[in-house]
Amino acid sequence: MHAIVALKAQYCQRMDGKAWDRWASLFTDDAIMQFGPSEERAVRGRKAIKRLVSRQLRRGESLHEVWNPDITEVAPGRVRVVWEMRDRADTALYALRGQGFYEDEYVETQDGWKIAKVRLHRTGVELQPRSPLMKGILWLHERGLLRRLLPPAGDALGDALHVGLAQGERP
Repeated sequence: MHAIVALKAQYCQRMDGKAWDRWASLFTDDAIMQFGPSEERAVRGRKAIKRLVSRQLRRGESLHEVWNPDITEVAPGRVRVVWEMRDRADTALYALRGQGFYEDEYVETQDGWKIAKVRLHRTGVELQPRSPLMKGILWLHERGLLRRLLPPAGDALGDALHVGLAQGERP
């Protein structure tokens, strides 16, 4: 399973290095990325995943760390891996610090292993606004107004900040 560990290392390195085309090449065409509890709001497809993440991190710096993979074969050529993780993102709008788990699925293809699904389970997250705009957005979010005024933005922020696991709990 060395190839899986190397693939996740490339995921982190290419994302943090903003090598978006090379990062996107790690996914299957029909890959899924899910933040928070809603499967309906998961991002579907390699192009959509690349567009979302590259826009979020375009003007900032990030650091993603993963360790302690728990690998389970779910079918021939398909594995589920739970990684402990820690991430940070620093942009002009906000500073984010988080921890939790990635729950990934990988499939073996003709081109080697690819990421078929990434789901983020947070055990903690801290978001510090760095601009009046972000302070206003968080104020609206904390009062439930953002979801009423701009449902897609409210849902996206809610998913990004969702803490679904208690400390010591695993997916």
